Amino acid sequence: MADSKCVQMIQTNFSLYGLVLSRELRVSLAKQLLKISENERESWLSHIIELILAQNLGDPHVKAEHIKIAIEECLEPNKLKDTETVFNVINGYDIPKIRYDISKKKFIIDNENSCSEAQCKSLVFKHRFELAWYKTLRHKQFMSSKFEKQQTNETNLIPIEYLLSELRIGNVCVMGLITQLMEDQYYLEDTSGTVKIDLSDTDFQNTFIMEGCIVIANGIYKDDVLHVKNINLPPIESSESLRSDFGDTNTFGGPHNISLKMSEKLRVHEENDQDGMIVFIAELWLDVPHILQKFKTILEGYMDYPPIAFVLCGHFLSFSTNTTSVQALLTGFKNLIDIIAQYTNVIESSKFVFVPGPHDLGSPKILPKPSLPKYIIEEVTKVIPNAIFTTNPCRIQYCTKEIVILREDMLTKMCRNALRFPKEEHFFKYFAKAIISQSHLTPVPLQVVPVNWRYDHALQIFPTPDLIVIADNFETYTTNYSDCYVINPGMFSKNNFSFQAYVPAINQIQDCQLPNDTNVA
Repeated sequence: MADSKCVQMIQTNFSLYGLVLSRELRVSLAKQLLKISENERESWLSHIIELILAQNLGDPHVKAEHIKIAIEECLEPNKLKDTETVFNVINGYDIPKIRYDISKKKFIIDNENSCSEAQCKSLVFKHRFELAWYKTLRHKQFMSSKFEKQQTNETNLIPIEYLLSELRIGNVCVMGLITQLMEDQYYLEDTSGTVKIDLSDTDFQNTFIMEGCIVIANGIYKDDVLHVKNINLPPIESSESLRSDFGDTNTFGGPHNISLKMSEKLRVHEENDQDGMIVFIAELWLDVPHILQKFKTILEGYMDYPPIAFVLCGHFLSFSTNTTSVQALLTGFKNLIDIIAQYTNVIESSKFVFVPGPHDLGSPKILPKPSLPKYIIEEVTKVIPNAIFTTNPCRIQYCTKEIVILREDMLTKMCRNALRFPKEEHFFKYFAKAIISQSHLTPVPLQVVPVNWRYDHALQIFPTPDLIVIADNFETYTTNYSDCYVINPGMFSKNNFSFQAYVPAINQIQDCQLPNDTNVA
């Protein structure tokens, strides 16, 4: 029989925290505590209660599994829980949708996705705008209501509807999506109305502004036209400030309800692997023997210290899709498997993540693009169990780091649709600012980058991740904005065999390249 004094101590301590424990569980826990020296029992009990509270109980009644988890945590504090997975690949169809709840006055995860196709189409830009609108109103520079008294250094941001209905004139500040309703004539549009804009004397402040993005415009409204004096992108809200909205809820996606970004054990695991890296390679042509030999050279280089993962982005063929593509891809993957199979250490230690390109086999060119066809996946996974075929875009969670990956020529397409170009010296930083401020990977019209209306939120980047990889048909670059790296590994098959590696433990990007004269077996 467990010591009655110990049982009473358990009852008293649990009651202090509003927890209810059955007599049977009190006795069971007392038996465990009696194995510990008497002067340490109370501190052990306090720690157990802390660990039980950390499990986010649905009600005050503590169950046997809650105590079991807490005791295991005490005995093996460095052991990862089942809910603390080190490496997760999240496809585009499993990414949470975030929206602003007006009644709660905070951002929430929206689990409803029941709208019809026609409704989804009409809601795409409405949701994009509302995300930017409420994010901006939370910023200290802006006022949440046009009826509030103007404060020093604050800007009164008004809906376009107020601008039109009140026949306002003079200096105004509005937010809207830039659209071209008539050729060479731009308008700002929000959820309440549309206003014609004149950009002839506008100061673009070295920002990357293009049709389809959401901007804040300051100017003079006269004769039904807003003469824009200066234009800028919405402010960026840090992930830390958003955490107060979501608590420990997982906003990034993946199998767990709890956010892993704040896991102390995963942080320690991450820091202990100082040499661990994730390698990004884009445009790996499997139908070109010389390219496969170059990839073999990379595997040889990492043979003794295998990376955490190789993220291989399409296109996986050197030519556009035609009647020979299926056989060429099957043969190409067979050759790739034969090469990887030679490096047992790499197969056992590294993940191989395959992200399709816009023209790879599969569904039409629309985002999110599903993974490569099943008949190709099956052959690869038989030999390489750690092979993961995912969508484009996709996300990777490694310990506490959050990584977003897109294979699309976004920089090129944004340049084609830009109203003005920023200064060349900071070109890539302005590109990073544009997509992060828009909280979207493709802030351009749908005819430029088609998106599945129902899954437009798969391209949201809100809260901002740690790393955004945009594999673009452009030169290799690395830039940083708002504590987020934005990188392009370059086209391996076209850009002198360039690729990039990310070291999570020290949050560092490494630019890599194979010499042209490398001798391969």
